[in-house]
Amino acid sequence: MKRLVVILTALLLVVGLGSPAGTGKAAAAAAPAYNEISTFVDGKLIISTAKSLLVNSSAYVPVKLLDQIPGISMTKTATGISVSGAKGATTLNKDNSVLYNNSNYVAFKTLLNIGAIDGKYASSAYSLFIWSGDEGKAKSNATLTALSKLPRNFGSVVGKKVYVYGFPGTHWITDVQYDGSSSIEYSMLKDDGTAWTLDQDIYDEAMMYTVEYLQYLKKTFNGTVAWVRNSQIEDSPFKNMEKVTIKSVQADNETGDVDVVLRRASGEEITITLAPVGDQISNISSTFLYKSPRTLTNSSDKMWAAIVAEKVVVGMTFDEVYFSWGDPDRTNESLGLVVYGNVYLYFYNGKLKSISEL
Repeated sequence: MKRLVVILTALLLVVGLGSPAGTGKAAAAAAPAYNEISTFVDGKLIISTAKSLLVNSSAYVPVKLLDQIPGISMTKTATGISVSGAKGATTLNKDNSVLYNNSNYVAFKTLLNIGAIDGKYASSAYSLFIWSGDEGKAKSNATLTALSKLPRNFGSVVGKKVYVYGFPGTHWITDVQYDGSSSIEYSMLKDDGTAWTLDQDIYDEAMMYTVEYLQYLKKTFNGTVAWVRNSQIEDSPFKNMEKVTIKSVQADNETGDVDVVLRRASGEEITITLAPVGDQISNISSTFLYKSPRTLTNSSDKMWAAIVAEKVVVGMTFDEVYFSWGDPDRTNESLGLVVYGNVYLYFYNGKLKSISEL
């Protein structure tokens, strides 16, 4: 069962990208991990460029969001930043706050001490939930209960901005409902403010990916030199094993698909669209080779010409056949048999001896 692996991978791969750099192994080990997390107040997702932080295992709230937490206020004084609530006040210092990307963040536990609020961090959704009264608590707990029942990984998109396959634009996931059945109901908010509902079957492929995941794809693949495997591209316009540069990985704003823009040696740019299934990191990785294929085999010029033409000829090694046609449908090592569709290839002593088509 594939359960939004793409989304979980996105979140796991981008965490820690803002961590301060250390010098040497000891400094790297001591450096705290700064991970941005979503913020819900009284059951409502706070959509803002300012995100709460998880610093190692402690949550911090940006000072910029304090005016959205009931009963909490902030004032700037000659001595610093003062934060107050129904139970007291404090001035930010190194023990109750952190500075990240030139912005101040106050420890959530400090807010709990000075304000008439409560809350918790939900690790399954990478989100901080804060509430100030019975109504806010009830709304928050409804979402937290649904998150606790979700199959592994499905909660990781809640509170995130995503692209959805088959839908234009980007969307915020503002809530989730789940009763333990096979269907998950996500509350969505479009860029234009339109609210809608997305039903996700837990047995289906991923229907979405996060903006953070797309950024990770860009960071990983943009500018990479690669060699095209035509067996992985339907109706490929390239020569097999043609050298290209991955110019850009991007989202199609009309369909939500992931597109890969490739630049040929001639300068021509061609865009291919990835199938909306599985982990797109794996999909991109398997579509190309990242080392010159001529260095991976001892192919003669004759055999290499056949590979480029996507032909299979007697005398090829299995690796050469693989470069020509990709992964076989099935194999039988004891018989030296490799099958592609209705074509049966028989190997002897590592060389292709006969080709039969049934």
